[in-house]
Amino acid sequence: MKLTTEQLRSALIKAAEQIEQHKDELTDLDREIGDGDHGINMSRGFQAVQKTLEEHGEYEDLGALSKEVGMTLIKTVGGASGPLYGTAFVKFAGAFKGKTEVEGAELADAFHEATEGIKSRGKSEFGQKTMVDIWTPFQEALSREGDLKAAIDQALADTKARIATKGRASYFGEATEGVQDPGSLSSALLLGEIAEVLHG
Repeated sequence: MKLTTEQLRSALIKAAEQIEQHKDELTDLDREIGDGDHGINMSRGFQAVQKTLEEHGEYEDLGALSKEVGMTLIKTVGGASGPLYGTAFVKFAGAFKGKTEVEGAELADAFHEATEGIKSRGKSEFGQKTMVDIWTPFQEALSREGDLKAAIDQALADTKARIATKGRASYFGEATEGVQDPGSLSSALLLGEIAEVLHG
């Protein structure tokens, strides 16, 4: 599986479109087990990303693209999600610096770094019903060159069944069981588009 600069750019534009289509669903889920602004915040951030990517045109490498996306998300998303998504792309920027394409262990390592960055920034671990529960299985599937889409689907189902023990959702306790975590769904939408280009 190989990721090029143009593939990542294309995947992120499609992810922005997916997040816009699911904006209301993300917001409704966040009203159930959060503070009700996830869809609105993610829409604002990824619309800004889409505008930036479309106006910029070609990027010299994956690192430059990732850095601009990370900074755009940190500036525009707001809430808890902005720093978390922004951190992932800042980690990508470091891993991808000077590279126009990455594959194999190098690609898997970059996603591992991004996932660890999210965990560190959010002080969260796998199994707490957060976006980490999607990023972790995704990067594990990537490291073994498995079926990324199947990994995302399974991770979403597993996350939905859990009780939240981290973040705003944890205040709702057992009421979170059977309700999808909005950050996990937005992560699945993003990583699903990346999986699409990686699977060719």
